[in-house]
Parts: sequence; structure tokens; C-alpha cells
Amino acid sequence: PPAEATLLQPAFFLHGAGMNKAERTGAGHGRLTYGVVVGAAALVALAAAGYYGFYWRPQQVEASALEANRQGDVLRGQGQVAAAAPHYLRAVEIKPDFAQAWGNLGVVHAALERFDEARKPFETALELEPDFFEARIGLAVTLDGLGEFLAAEQNYLQAIRLRPAFAEIHYNLGYLYQQQGLYADAATQYRQAVRLRPDFLQALANLGLVHDLRHDPGEAIRTYDRALEVNPDEGPVYVRLGKSHMQLSAHEAAREAYRRALDLGMERAQVYHDLGLISEKDGRLEAARSYYHQALLRDPDYAESYHRLGLVTEALGQQEQAVAYYQEATRRDPEHTGAHYALAQLYLKTGSVEEGQRLMEIFTGLKEYEGRLAGRRRAVEQDPRDPQAAYELALLHLEFGRLTKAAEVLQRLLRLDPSFASARQKLTEIKSIRERAGESTD
Repeated sequence: PPAEATLLQPAFFLHGAGMNKAERTGAGHGRLTYGVVVGAAALVALAAAGYYGFYWRPQQVEASALEANRQGDVLRGQGQVAAAAPHYLRAVEIKPDFAQAWGNLGVVHAALERFDEARKPFETALELEPDFFEARIGLAVTLDGLGEFLAAEQNYLQAIRLRPAFAEIHYNLGYLYQQQGLYADAATQYRQAVRLRPDFLQALANLGLVHDLRHDPGEAIRTYDRALEVNPDEGPVYVRLGKSHMQLSAHEAAREAYRRALDLGMERAQVYHDLGLISEKDGRLEAARSYYHQALLRDPDYAESYHRLGLVTEALGQQEQAVAYYQEATRRDPEHTGAHYALAQLYLKTGSVEEGQRLMEIFTGLKEYEGRLAGRRRAVEQDPRDPQAAYELALLHLEFGRLTKAAEVLQRLLRLDPSFASARQKLTEIKSIRERAGESTD
């Protein structure tokens, strides 16, 4: 699969997981034996009805449950995931202590992203077999899907204790940390995954990305190079590699990586945009303009490409067209500092003083926000598990009216610390503000 950051699906761990605990340990069918003493008259009556002993009833139940579970496995193997669910459900109805069937039922729901429905089957399987490794992984993935970070983390850690040499668990836990902004923890897990499986392409690709997110493009480049040794035709890695080279202003290396990405079909807006930047640096303005247009064909909302188009067009002496590009950049991204500044300067230059001054005021406000934002973000990066640092970042977003950004930070904070009452209260306030304004609160 491509090296994009993705969770390994729970079916990867649970499919064909094997026998139930009794079968694995040789415990037989003891748990199904009836614990009832029946009198002689009853025995005669049962025999007359065709019952020749109690010993075979547990075997019949076991066989029926195993057959229902097998039918579910066959359908899953054929890709009919939803159709497998009734068979697994039938298996646990026949044999309520059939941990394997409970686990498989959880897999079906999780594979269909019905995480609310997946949770109970996995929990039941683990109540029956606390060391049921595959169910533990399935529950971890399910809890992650439900946004319960702490519970997902604990289940991954329990799975690692059960099988510390299983690289895929470290990968999934690393991805969980990455999504939560815990980049140092993510790097640790990805490194362990790679130590266990040196050719683990996804882990290498995401480890490189984490290095980038930690502002270490040099280490990111070295990691991406290792990933490309595993698969020299992995297009997404070339895209990331090009971006890392851009951060180091290594334009020729970036150009080479991006061209290789395009050869592999990675028609990404970012690729064309950065090639436009490189062409600008080389003084090839028409080529740069062409690349920016290509970027916007792939992503019409890429505000920075409109901004760069405006700069290039203005440099070519086409001021009226440049104004249109700057305006489009600010429309697509009302917080785009550079576009506001460039448009303000152009208005002031061409005599539209009042509009230029208005835009300069907006620019000044945006710059103040960006400056203070940088400090708060540094505090969060230094200790991403500190809820107070995240809370103060959210308060800054709120101060400047960035409700969506504030809500995102608060929701992430509460995944780390569900008991942080002030954060929950602020989320409620944001919801009320949006409702009064007629905005969606989804």
C-alpha cells in the first residue's frame, strides 16, 4: 500500500486468527457441560425421546457455533464483510463464551467503521480471554476511531506487552501519537517498528514525516531515503522528500524529487506549487506562473498559489490581474497575511489609499495574531501532554475569533485529559456562539 499515514485495519490482525481458547489449550468442551443432576425417571423419558446421553449435546453446540463462525470467515475472505456479521452473531448466540466469534464480529463492525457497534464484541471477547491479542488490537483501533485516545493508547500498550516483537502494533501506536501531535512519542514507536521490520515502508515514511513536523528536515531526508531503498517507486515519499529539501532551500534536490513524483503519477497541488517557487527563484516567471496554474487545477482552494500568481503577475507588469489574484487568495483564506499585505501595497501604490489602509490594518492584526500564535505553539511543542499549554493556545484562538481552531485544540486537549473542566466549558461556549450565529456545530 502507499506510504500515506494510515491505520492498519483491525481485520489485518483478526482475520483468520484461529481457534478459541479451549481449542488452543486442549481444554476440550468442559465449559459446556451441564451442571445439573437429573433423576432416573427423567433419563428414561429422555432416552425414549431419542436422547442417548448428555455427552453429545455440548458437542453439537460446539459444532454449530464453529460452523457459523466458519461461514462468516468464508464470506469475509470473499470480501463480503457485512454479510459475515449475521453468522458471527449466530455463533455467539449458540455459544456465548465463543471469544473468537466475538472478536470476528468486532472486526466486521470495525472494518465498516461502525465503531460504536464494534466496541462491545471486542470487550466481550477480552472478558472471556484477557490475553486475546487480536481482540486487544481490534479494541485499540476501535477506541481510536471513537476518539478515545487514552483508552486506545492503553490497549495498544497492553497489546505490546503481549507481543513486543509485533512491528505493526508499534506502527499503529505511533500513528495514534502522530495524530495527537505527540511527535516525539510517535518517532519512538515508528523507530521500534523499523527495528523489528527494517523494510516497513509505512513506518519509515511516517517517521520521516514526524521528523519534518519536529522541524528536522535533515533527519527527515535521511529517513525518506531509507524508505526509497525499500521501494524506489513510492510516489508519496518523493513528495515528502521534495518538501523537506525545500525547507533547506536545496532547490535542485527538491526539483529532482518532485519530477520523480510526477513521473510516478503524483499530480499534487503542492508539487506544482513548489516547482513554481523554484522557477521564481531561477527568474523564470512565466514558467512559475504556469506551475501555479497547474497547482490550482489540482486544488482550487490553494490560497498560496493565488498569492504567488499575484506576485509573479505584478512583477510582469500586469497590476490589474495581480489585484484579482490577491483578492482571490484572501477570499479563499481570509487569514492569508502575505496576500493582504501585497494587495494593500499595490492599492497604496496605485492611489487607492483608503482601501490600502484598510487592508494594512487587517494585515497588522494578522501579524499580531501570528506572532503570539508562534509562542503558544512553541509551548505546546515543548510539552504536548501539558493540557494548560494547549488550553492557552485555544484561548488565543478564541481571543482572535478563530472558533474552529479553538475547538480543534480543545477537543485534542480533552482526548489527553478528559477531566479538564475548563476546556469542556469553553467548548460548550463555542457551540453556543455558533448556534446563535446559525453555524454548524458538527
